[in-house]
Amino acid sequence: MFVLLFVLLAGFSLVTWRLAVIHIKESPRLSSLAAKKYQRHIVLPAHRGAIKDFNGEYLAHDEDVSELYTDRTHLREIITVRHHLAAVRGMKALDLRGQLDEAQTIAAYHDHVARVLAGILPQPEAEIRSQVASDKPEIVLAKQIDEETAKQWAVLFKAEHIFGIHMRPTVARRFPAKDRLSLVLGDTDTSNKGRWGVEKLMDARLAGVAGEQFIERDKSGNELPAYRGSVVEPQNGSDVHLTIDMQLQDNVEAICERAWKANNARRVVIVVTEPATGTVLAMAARPHRDVSNPDLSTWTNHVIAEPYEPGSIFKVVTLAAALDNHKVTPGERIDCGQMFYEDPVRKVKLSDDEPLGMQTVKGVLVHSSNIGMYKISKRVGQDLMLDYTSRFGFGAVTGIGLMGEKAGYVNTGRWSNTTYSRMPIGYEVSVTPLQMCMAYGAIANGGVLMKPRLIDRVVKPNGEAEVIPPQPVWQACTAKTAASLRDFLEGVVLEGTGSRAAVPDVRVGGKTGTTRRYDPEKKRYIDGAYLTSFVGMAPIDNPQLVCLVMLDDPQAESSKMIRGGRVAAPIFAEVVRETLDHLAIRNQRPIKVAAKGGAQ
Repeated sequence: MFVLLFVLLAGFSLVTWRLAVIHIKESPRLSSLAAKKYQRHIVLPAHRGAIKDFNGEYLAHDEDVSELYTDRTHLREIITVRHHLAAVRGMKALDLRGQLDEAQTIAAYHDHVARVLAGILPQPEAEIRSQVASDKPEIVLAKQIDEETAKQWAVLFKAEHIFGIHMRPTVARRFPAKDRLSLVLGDTDTSNKGRWGVEKLMDARLAGVAGEQFIERDKSGNELPAYRGSVVEPQNGSDVHLTIDMQLQDNVEAICERAWKANNARRVVIVVTEPATGTVLAMAARPHRDVSNPDLSTWTNHVIAEPYEPGSIFKVVTLAAALDNHKVTPGERIDCGQMFYEDPVRKVKLSDDEPLGMQTVKGVLVHSSNIGMYKISKRVGQDLMLDYTSRFGFGAVTGIGLMGEKAGYVNTGRWSNTTYSRMPIGYEVSVTPLQMCMAYGAIANGGVLMKPRLIDRVVKPNGEAEVIPPQPVWQACTAKTAASLRDFLEGVVLEGTGSRAAVPDVRVGGKTGTTRRYDPEKKRYIDGAYLTSFVGMAPIDNPQLVCLVMLDDPQAESSKMIRGGRVAAPIFAEVVRETLDHLAIRNQRPIKVAAKGGAQ
């Protein structure tokens, strides 16, 4: 009896010691192994905020989808695999165990899974088989599965006893705007983070915070609700409303498309802004992005990323410097000569399209005299020219925030004789269409240069709206000079080179520009090739809009027909009519935004 008692005590002591080791020392390791087999960490994706136009039209938004993935642990858990394979073959798991060893059972089940998946996935069965049998913890087999398809696949997996292949919720970015404004909206990467355009600019506000949940399954793969962990709900991102109204944008896009095709131009750019606030109302360019080419370098936003020599539309900068610093007066007369002029000191030559003789300072701009503008610029000098070039925003990015924006080129070093004569008339300087539009906006806005405003408001998920206010940059020129320049610009349309920009019943002002096209590869100007522009404002007494139209290398029967006043000015007039009609409606339509704390 003592021997038996000793044996029993020894046995129970051994069991007790082993239980203590398992529950105390080995508990973390074994719990981790069990968690890997039966516990799942579910990420609850947050919706990225939508991008909308001024009136709330969806331009980009997230959609609930699912993705299909493999689970290596479940696909190799022999008891579960044997149970499901036996069900597929219509036999008992015990009988199957007598026929196949563990390796054969797992291989046969992987074959079955691959055959079923090959019927619904585009990959060949052999490729799916290798993914199912992979040593990787998980492999994503399919992405962006819509809700209806996910339901159908769930029914199929249950009927075919598919386990170890799971679906989890995720989101996909949708762009209902398609190619409309696509170069402004941008795109997201595979992790739904903004990589360019507004998606990149506003990524911090658009991005949400994902939630999470832990669930536990039994050996058959069924969820155990009693062991469901706490849920951390996802926090969706904020919606971003652009200043652009797609109704106006579509109209401007249509005008841009017609102008591009009708003039057989290399590119056409149209920008419309509101001068008092710097608000971008529309921006369009052709050629459009090449949708078939994923290389982002081919997706050039010509409004901000393609500087060009502006020509005569740059002359307002020279005049602003001269008027502000009392180098000339508006009524002073300048001798513009008889078409040709050579500076006896700097030995530079200039010419006009016609003999203009004596002209007032206003007349120099109205008739776009290169000779007269050069004589004015000699009084201004290099330092003041560079100062006012900077004041009007040239040589620096505008601050719109979109990737790829270029600052253009301004020669801030030592000037050559040709720079003295060419820069004041818009050569040997390069600008972007948006820079030029904002500079004319300063003239329309009493001399105050504004930062371009592309984002109108940000609306949080609770409906609270944050309006992005206009941002003045600085005073580019005095209000008095700006008023004089507006008068000059109206004269350009009434009696000068911009007569084709006139709009019935609306006082319009603007400036024509025509420059010879420079070929950077051949490093010379091309005969008969031009860039034509018109930039102006309306109504001139209280400007509500500034519009720039630029055509690169338009074609015509004669090179004499390729002038800013002939090619770009009529397009400007059409855009102005459309925009003024649209603004009359837009300014009367209240924008409804949910009150703080309310539902969106």
